[in-house]
Amino acid sequence: MDDVDFHHPLFLHPFDTPGTVLVSHRLTGVENYTVWSRSLRIALLAKNKLGFIDGVCLRSVYPESLRAQWDRCNAFVLSWILNTVSPDLSAGLVFASDVAAFWKDLKDRFSKVDGSCIFFLHRSIAHLTQGDASVFSYFTQLKLLWDEYTALVSFSDCACEVAQQNSNHLLQQRLFQFLMGLNETYAGVRSQILLMQPLPSVNRAYSMIVQEEAQRSFSSVLSPVPDPVAFSSTASGSRKKFTGTCDFCKLKGHKKESCYRLIGFPPDFKFNRKKAPPSALAVSSDDSSLPPPSALTFTSQQYSQILELLNKTQVPVAPAVSCAGIPFMSCSVDRNFFWILDTGATNHICFDSKSLTLPIAYPPNSRFVQLPNGSLQWQDEGDW
Repeated sequence: MDDVDFHHPLFLHPFDTPGTVLVSHRLTGVENYTVWSRSLRIALLAKNKLGFIDGVCLRSVYPESLRAQWDRCNAFVLSWILNTVSPDLSAGLVFASDVAAFWKDLKDRFSKVDGSCIFFLHRSIAHLTQGDASVFSYFTQLKLLWDEYTALVSFSDCACEVAQQNSNHLLQQRLFQFLMGLNETYAGVRSQILLMQPLPSVNRAYSMIVQEEAQRSFSSVLSPVPDPVAFSSTASGSRKKFTGTCDFCKLKGHKKESCYRLIGFPPDFKFNRKKAPPSALAVSSDDSSLPPPSALTFTSQQYSQILELLNKTQVPVAPAVSCAGIPFMSCSVDRNFFWILDTGATNHICFDSKSLTLPIAYPPNSRFVQLPNGSLQWQDEGDW
């Protein structure tokens, strides 16, 4: 048997066992085949066993003395793949014998790379924004979509100048995608990045955005919270106070031009009791024309006025009735007469002849008013 050293594809480490789980991803179907196959290929490359699934390391290539070792390695790789497949799928795969054919069968069944898959992936990349997430979370999610797109779409391995230009164009598009998805709070640093010549790489732009985010976090932690009392004192002290007397209302603290009793009170103005002497913990304003921030309170005189208004005899209001068909005239403003309720009548009664615009006088006893008191019998339709 020929010697198999550490770099040989048929070499098996003493710690290699068939029950080893190489990757954390488990194949469940078409939806995660791309991520699963990519992860497993990386793990097999680290084990120097990638040639078994690519069909490069064939049994017929090795001499008769190494074919038994090849069978062992083939069984190991097959076991590693089965360990990362869901139980529902592995039940129909346990009878596979050749790992290359087994890998090709999985690819034919679950690798569905078509236009719709690439379309939805492009849409996810275009609509992805930072939102409430951190810059790290946003960039990580965006990079996962980029890597998935790279795994689905094959690019040329050519090293010519045209291929290099296409690669640079793709990297520039990804830079723009990353910057467009950032929140508007990073508009300043984003403008600085776009003004750089040449444009930085995506990783360099990400580093600059993260530094800006960290700087803002440090600034918010180190900045002291302003004391409300001190802030109020500073705000009131920075405004020049007027100590004279208003010429209109004879109150101190404001001028005639700003007197609310002359120019009108604002809608949100609240009357307050007289100011108490200033204390050490409360800072009051001397401008009586400004709305007080305290709660609405009343003085004893104001309470008396309110009670007096409530105790006044209210004029009884007649119940609302239907006035359909009754013409209303603006000249009917005489309060000395009462309105005659004749709701529903065909011919209505007026309480004052002065309200008529074109009165017509009839001879006495020529017309009579028929009242709805039941004195007239109804005979037939149309008598009314």
